[in-house]
Amino acid sequence: MAELTSNKNYLQPTGFRVIISRQNYPNLEYFAQGVTHPGSTVSPLELGTPRITSIPLAGDKITYGSLGLDIILDEGMTSYKEMQDWLENTLELNQTSNADAKFNPYQDITVGILSSHNNSNVQIRYKDCIPTNIGSISLTANTSTVQFLTFNVEFRFSSFEII
Repeated sequence: MAELTSNKNYLQPTGFRVIISRQNYPNLEYFAQGVTHPGSTVSPLELGTPRITSIPLAGDKITYGSLGLDIILDEGMTSYKEMQDWLENTLELNQTSNADAKFNPYQDITVGILSSHNNSNVQIRYKDCIPTNIGSISLTANTSTVQFLTFNVEFRFSSFEII
């Protein structure tokens, strides 16, 4: 039977950090300013019955949405170039089928959830992530306030675990 948690502190939306291969993607880790945890779907199987509506049965496959990261764009656009290179290298690897390539398109991304005291509390590890979409960037000359530019990157992954 489930028990009520003893921790009554609410999760703060600013209490997170993104951890990925710092060797290959240091700007993704440093400039990440938002994370969208994906939803999960299980489509029920339908058991057809005569003269009444079908009966839903538990599904046999879980489908995850995309992991989304909002990344601040630096002046040198290094964070954007880093993601674009990852996307292009993945495509190139798929097209050439080069088994000797040292590039590994699959990386684990960990989102560390921080407590109300900014201590690491829980981690969500997304396994075998690959980028599938890099969002657009809008440059606007007629704005009165300076807002830093961001872009979104979406990742597909094989599974995730909460640690």
